Amino acid sequence: MGRLTALAAILMATMPAVAAAQYETPINPPDPAAQLAELIEIYDAACLRAFPNDDAVARTMAARGATAMGDAEIRIYLHGDPGRGWNLAGRTARFQLTVEAPPFHACGVRTMTAAGFTDMAPYRALADRFESGGGYQRFGPQSMEIGNVHTTGGGERRQVRGGTESLMVLLSTPSDKTRHAGHDAVEVRFVHQFAPPE
Repeated sequence: MGRLTALAAILMATMPAVAAAQYETPINPPDPAAQLAELIEIYDAACLRAFPNDDAVARTMAARGATAMGDAEIRIYLHGDPGRGWNLAGRTARFQLTVEAPPFHACGVRTMTAAGFTDMAPYRALADRFESGGGYQRFGPQSMEIGNVHTTGGGERRQVRGGTESLMVLLSTPSDKTRHAGHDAVEVRFVHQFAPPE
């Protein structure tokens, strides 16, 4: 399987959770740098340090005061795949963290932003530290339409025993054909995933 085909499979496994109509532009949005810093903080603690130990992720989220998602909400985010999730009312915004059970074992955290983040250097610094010396190779970006939502993703991947390990950044917006005025928010997701062999 080629890299772009593999990324398409990853995008399908990490599909956006909400309909295009729910991408309402935030009123009084938080400072983007502060929101990104908090997103990175949660991702680092739960998805890079605790994951792939799912129980450790649960303890990390409980310590932050997150509330567990019910089955119906988990189905919205994981599209019927097994897993669990949490909602967190952060200092700057609301965040959702999900852990998808194997075969695509993934920890992802997402937040809705006014327009994404123009300066991703803090994320890049975190990813570079995590990936240092690990033989990761860049893949993507690739875009696709899933329902009424346009998603673009890319990241870095390496071969590990039993498949691949990837760090990804995914951006989702309503597709141009379904976007309504005032629905220009951008969902930003960071994902750490272990995938089966291609």
